[in-house]
Amino acid sequence: MSEIMRVLRAARALVGLSQAELAELSGVSRQIVVRIENGENNVLVEAIEKVRRALEQQGVTFTDATPQHGPGVALGRSTEGDDPRAAKGLGQS
Repeated sequence: MSEIMRVLRAARALVGLSQAELAELSGVSRQIVVRIENGENNVLVEAIEKVRRALEQQGVTFTDATPQHGPGVALGRSTEGDDPRAAKGLGQS
């Protein structure tokens, strides 16, 4: 489970979201995002899935582990603009 949690943290950084922004997009509290990223064991799988879905909506693709490497993340090309947060109304002044 902790590998999944590390990958979610990397995905958040990849798309440039703060923990608060990811929490808003996911429908969970910022504290839940913190607990996920810290690898705490008392996080519901449902919360982890909400975070994962929110990241996928931002263009993140999750890759499975193989014998050569662990799980990973990649960012797909955006068709809606340069800032993936703009599509959700985040990160705008």
